[in-house]
Amino acid sequence: MHWYAAGPAANSSKKIGELLVISIRTVERHRANPLQKLGLRDRPELTRYAIRVGPIEP
Repeated sequence: MHWYAAGPAANSSKKIGELLVISIRTVERHRANPLQKLGLRDRPELTRYAIRVGPIEP
């Protein structure tokens, strides 16, 4: 989760899509998946969740 709070959340879907050479829709879908899986409403709530839970060791 740390990647979400640290970087891409602050960038536009268009910018991320260009950087990763994927469509804006793909970026938006990848952003929506963790929200849906965790039962969260929006990106700020996901960011608060990531801060609360803290880093996860691989």
